[in-house]
Amino acid sequence: MKSRVATIGPRLFLGPALAWTLLSLFNHSPLAAPLAAWPDTGFARGLVYSSWDGSYRHQEAWSRHLDQFESMGVTWLEVMTFAHQPKVDGPKIKPSPEERWPREFIRAARRRGVKILLKPHVWSRQFYDGSNRWRGSIKMRSEDDWAEWFRQYEAFILREAKLAESFGVEMLSIGLEYVEATKRPAHWRRLISKIRQVYSGSLTYAADGNHELGHITFWDHLDVIGVDAYFALSGPYSLFGGGLLLSWVEHMVAMETLATRYRKPIIFTEAGYPSTENATLTPWRWPKGDETVALEEQALAYEALLMTLTTRPWFQGVFWWKWYERQERGVSHSHDYSPRGKPAEAVLKRWYRGQR
Repeated sequence: MKSRVATIGPRLFLGPALAWTLLSLFNHSPLAAPLAAWPDTGFARGLVYSSWDGSYRHQEAWSRHLDQFESMGVTWLEVMTFAHQPKVDGPKIKPSPEERWPREFIRAARRRGVKILLKPHVWSRQFYDGSNRWRGSIKMRSEDDWAEWFRQYEAFILREAKLAESFGVEMLSIGLEYVEATKRPAHWRRLISKIRQVYSGSLTYAADGNHELGHITFWDHLDVIGVDAYFALSGPYSLFGGGLLLSWVEHMVAMETLATRYRKPIIFTEAGYPSTENATLTPWRWPKGDETVALEEQALAYEALLMTLTTRPWFQGVFWWKWYERQERGVSHSHDYSPRGKPAEAVLKRWYRGQR
């Protein structure tokens, strides 16, 4: 099988961390701003494009959005498909019907030259029952149950990989935020080997930046290190005087260490901030809708991430969470993560189109 591994960008690595940290602080000072690097042509200028059931069936909406993404300079879209796990401690996994797979949307996006990161999800209704459970809560009661969970998960991911191959998808995430499952690396190495037999694109895994980066050991079997980057940042909310840039330093040091150890580029498979006051302190916390709206704070958080990380040669893309095909029920656009129609959208357009 001819390889179709997507080129994200140059694979260069810096060190030691202290040197570039100090250089970073200078590069982002107001005096040095005219010299600051902008993303090169290989940088994945991404968005997470969300369809509530993974089918992307509202063609009128997504055709309009594809026009908008082109004007913004978006070069990659993250597409999500789903399987349902009824119980977080039970091994049963039920993939969505294959007829829901987003064939027409992926064809249309790729005809426009947009590259696709396919990120299949396992979700559960128990994530939404008020118990604060999430994908990191998936944990089996016995080793036999873990073996069955991986067996069913493998069937789901191999189906997704075969479909991704047949539609020319450039990158596939083999999983995301399965904090307990990734403590069993042998299962993942076997799975990756099987995926390679049916899929020729780039492979990544979308690790929870706060809970998984310290224990995943199978990055050497993948092409790209993926991070769902909901890192806590400090305030107050100004770029140079308030700590947003400085609070990235410890996270950058950790990620450069990881990139250097495995000699792999890093992409943010998710990054984002609600448009609410103090969102950078707990960017993983979904807004309830009663918070104070703070559109400029969201825009500054976008600016800080792009300013700080796009000069790092190991950082090769970001997918912003998220842009809706159709607004989901119970989600207030004024509070949610979406940059659509907000100052954060203007920040993205400026950076993605390389306009100073």
